[in-house]
Amino acid sequence: MENSLNFSDEIKEATGLINSAGAWGANEFLVFMVIFGFIVFVVIFWLLNKTANKNSEILVDISVRSNEAINNNTAATRELVETLRTENGANRQKLNEIHDDVKEIKQNVRRRRPTKNNKFSEHIGDE
Repeated sequence: MENSLNFSDEIKEATGLINSAGAWGANEFLVFMVIFGFIVFVVIFWLLNKTANKNSEILVDISVRSNEAINNNTAATRELVETLRTENGANRQKLNEIHDDVKEIKQNVRRRRPTKNNKFSEHIGDE
């Protein structure tokens, strides 16, 4: 137990230091305040360090959650793009069918053109 920290001995030494301040020409209260200030400084530093560690853990957790959200959004976007490609292909095929039908109608209309003297309104009912 010689190497262990004995607080009673430390307190006795600090008390002796404060009492001997009068021999140095310093005020005992001033020495007490310096020791007390040092202890407060150490405690505040320890609390700040502890808080910083908690904040670091929180930031890491937020970062992990953000990465998961981004990955989920990326997967959803890929599925959406794939769905849009499929629908675009189907729409393009329908558009080509409509275009072919329009070509066919144009060709039929060109074959049935009226003569130059007849009006178009006379031929509407013809089939």
